[in-house]
Amino acid sequence: MKTIGMIGGLSWHSSLQMYEYINHYVANALGEYNCAKMVLANVNLQDVFINRKDEQEQVLLEGARQIEAAGCDFYIICSNTMHRHAPFLQAHIKTPLLHIADATADAILAKGISCIGLMGTRITMEEDFYRGRLEEKGLEVVTPEEKDRAFIDKVLFEETGFGIVKEESSKEFYRIAEKLTASGAEGVILGCTEIGMLMQQEHTEIPLFDTTIIHGETAAKMAIE
Repeated sequence: MKTIGMIGGLSWHSSLQMYEYINHYVANALGEYNCAKMVLANVNLQDVFINRKDEQEQVLLEGARQIEAAGCDFYIICSNTMHRHAPFLQAHIKTPLLHIADATADAILAKGISCIGLMGTRITMEEDFYRGRLEEKGLEVVTPEEKDRAFIDKVLFEETGFGIVKEESSKEFYRIAEKLTASGAEGVILGCTEIGMLMQQEHTEIPLFDTTIIHGETAAKMAIE
C-alpha cells in the first residue's frame, strides 16, 4: 500500500471529512482491519489567511516538506483554493501531487458531461489555476453571476470555515446550482472542500461532483493499486 501525504487544516473541518473518506474507501475495498497509510501535515489556516500570496506559499511548503521527509509516495492538498499554489510546491517538492482539479475533471468526463458549473471561493471561481485546468481537459466551465459568487465566498469564509451550517445558506446554494443548470451546465462542481457540508446529492436531481469525496477516493484508489 502506498502512503498518502495530506496537507490539511485548510480548514480542519474538511480535512476531517477527507480523512474519513480515504479510510472508508480503503476499509471497504480491502476488508478486515485495513485502513490507509497516511501522513498529515496540518498547517495553521490562520497563518495562511493573514499572509500575502508568497508567504502563503511558504506555509504550504513547510507542510509539503514534512510530507516529503516522511517518505510519502504522493500527496494531496485538502483544499481547492490552495491549489493556486500547486505549481510553486511542485517546483520545490519531488513527491508527486494528486491535483484535485484533475481528479474532478476525470470524474465528470467519465459521466459523459461536457459543460459543468463551478461553485467555490472567489479565487477558485475567478482565477485560471482551477477552471483553466478543467478547460484543458476539454470541459466548458460555467460560473455563477457576480452577486452569487460574492454570497458563496462569504458563506465559505464566515460560516463553513468555522464548521457552521445554516439552512438558509444551504437553500441558497441549491438555488445557485439551479441557475447554473439553466445556463447550460449539466452538473455542478462543489469546488470548495466544505460545500459538501451544505449540499448533498440526495437533496437534488442536479449531478453534484463533491471534490472532497472525489479527491479522497481517487487518492485511496491510487494508494491500493
